[in-house]
Amino acid sequence: MTRRKYVVVLMLLMLAVLLTSPWASAPEPDLAPDAAPEGQEATLEEPVFAEQHADLTVKIMQDEDTFRLLEKQSEDFERSHPDIRVHLERVDPEGVTDLLDDWHEEADGADVALVPSLWVKRLAVSGVLMPADSAFEGDAMSEQFEAIAAPLKWNGYMWGVPHHMDPYVVVWNRARLAAASRPDGSALTLPLGTDDWASFGAEMASEGSRPWLAIDERDSAALLTWLGAATGLRPDLLLGDSHGQWGTGPAAAALDTLRGSVSLRAPDGGAAFWQAMATGQYAAAVTRLSVAEAGIASLGSEAAAGLSIDRSGWDKAYAFEGGASFVIGARTPGESAAKTWIAAMTETQLQLDNYDAAGYLPVYRTAYADRRTMPNLTGRGAQQFPNWAPEVGPDWPSLMNKIGLFWTDWRQERLSLADWPARWSGLLADLQLHD
Repeated sequence: MTRRKYVVVLMLLMLAVLLTSPWASAPEPDLAPDAAPEGQEATLEEPVFAEQHADLTVKIMQDEDTFRLLEKQSEDFERSHPDIRVHLERVDPEGVTDLLDDWHEEADGADVALVPSLWVKRLAVSGVLMPADSAFEGDAMSEQFEAIAAPLKWNGYMWGVPHHMDPYVVVWNRARLAAASRPDGSALTLPLGTDDWASFGAEMASEGSRPWLAIDERDSAALLTWLGAATGLRPDLLLGDSHGQWGTGPAAAALDTLRGSVSLRAPDGGAAFWQAMATGQYAAAVTRLSVAEAGIASLGSEAAAGLSIDRSGWDKAYAFEGGASFVIGARTPGESAAKTWIAAMTETQLQLDNYDAAGYLPVYRTAYADRRTMPNLTGRGAQQFPNWAPEVGPDWPSLMNKIGLFWTDWRQERLSLADWPARWSGLLADLQLHD
């Protein structure tokens, strides 16, 4: 073969390689799926979610009814969030005696917990929580009432997300109230003034040992609510005062009217208590709004009409809001999932559902629009509950626990009113030194 023919053949071979190489490297076409055997349907593989699967443990330090309500709502959440599994566990709040010890024992491994709102700042200071600011979605942060948000703020962060509030009220038996009168003979009308409380208490005490006020002596917020009503003082001020109101001041005078006339029976949602209340066994009861409304609703219309809910304590700058908030454990590996779940559990519609099911008031201002069945907390003054932010300190849970212990000692005559101021002043000094 001559050199020229050799070159021509070589060029033809190279051209052939160039023309056929794209087909050789092209991917094989997709094959059609095999037909399913006769009588069986073809199945598709489950889709893979972009988010990583998360398991959350949530401790609920609330009553049984609240726990069941949250269980149902969380099940609905899981159906729309298959990548998040939530395990709810209830911790009986009646068994919680020491805030931090019980947290470490009951909820230290929890990703999320629902706790009384007044606990949150103490837990945050102790380092067992992580900030919860990013769990507020949209306008949720700006929708909060000042009194509800204040216990959750510390060091520039929000450490809890409010779930509900349940402020305290006084329930009156209208007939027993109408049977009493002022010293000048005029009828007593609600709301009672400071002098009215004193004269009413003296008149009730003159009836003998028959109890006239029903109150849960284990509930310090209820005790302070009554003392605030009877003295005209903001109940939160009684937590910080070391001399003026205790021993020789208005609080002591109010306590004197109660000696031997307080029912040890706590108001509850049971029909028996509210029937006794309606028949006049008690003249007044101090309890949370949800308990009062449920109890009155359990009565017949005639009996219910004989009782009246007094919310005048809310006209002060502060009232105990009785609410609970979600907090996030500092050691949770599922921070993102925890915040997603909390945001879903506190959205506006569930706030309204909570009122319909349990009587809990919403924590969002706009939730009160067009809901005439609820007490309207919008349009209230800047110095009225819940629009004023109290200076809630991390020591409030300890102080409220001590108020309960002092009350018990006084009732059992282990503490005199004369000795009360010195003991209370010493307690405040010890807490300040500890801080």
